[in-house]
Amino acid sequence: MAAINNTEDLLALSRDEIKDYILSLQELIHQKMNSGLTIDDILDEEDPFEIVEPLLQREEYPIFVLSIINKIQSDTVITTLLDSIEKGIKKWNDQKLSDQG
Repeated sequence: MAAINNTEDLLALSRDEIKDYILSLQELIHQKMNSGLTIDDILDEEDPFEIVEPLLQREEYPIFVLSIINKIQSDTVITTLLDSIEKGIKKWNDQKLSDQG
């Protein structure tokens, strides 16, 4: 998978690639936490969630963050996150088109 450095990098990904991104983000966060860092330490260095934040509704964002921190990988949660992100991508792209028109 190509490096995901900003929100626009997510826009062209397939559903499976977005799922891989979510799972790799969970793994990255857990590796850092297992090394002794707290979530506050991680957030002081960087915000690993900011790439996805613009694509999620206000009420969906905390669910995303908690699922990453708690490494929740149930089909129901992952499917819900993917649906929400895909909806956000559509809204992002629709807004971009309307801005161009």
